[in-house]
Amino acid sequence: GINAEYMGLYKRNKKWKQSVELSKKDKMYKDCMETVAESEDRDLAEELLRFFVDNGHHECFAACLFTCYDLMRPDVALELAWRHKIFDFVMPYMIQQFKEYTEKVDSVIEKLEKREEAAQPGIAPVPVDMGMGIGQLVPVQTYGMGGMGGMGMVPPMQVPSSMGMGMGMGGYPTHSGW
Repeated sequence: GINAEYMGLYKRNKKWKQSVELSKKDKMYKDCMETVAESEDRDLAEELLRFFVDNGHHECFAACLFTCYDLMRPDVALELAWRHKIFDFVMPYMIQQFKEYTEKVDSVIEKLEKREEAAQPGIAPVPVDMGMGIGQLVPVQTYGMGGMGGMGMVPPMQVPSSMGMGMGMGGYPTHSGW
């Protein structure tokens, strides 16, 4: 019909919102989702999700999460599902999100560990006075001195600013009158 022609015209001219509104009027929800995905507009995607839950179209809500996957924020999807008591419709999406986040975190950790290993010529335990004569071995990065066969220098210890005013040796507060 005529609305389909207008929807196509709006899409071609990147009038995403108008195209989605016409598709919603004609209950062409698949077209709505595809248009939103093509638009790459996160706000429009979240608006469409809200439309689906507000109108009881739970299957469309679930389909939209995957059709517009890259535009969706998990916190928004989960909150909508919670507020509308439709956890079964959001769980496949959330499981996929958790899987991807776990893989990303694992990958970052692996890269950081490799980078640390490559950047560390050696770590040597150094005794550090923890106050009141209590010593503890703490691994400290050593910086090699060319040709010294593994000998290194320990960088100077920095005292955090939170250990400044009102703190005595060993990190204990000072008390006047003792």
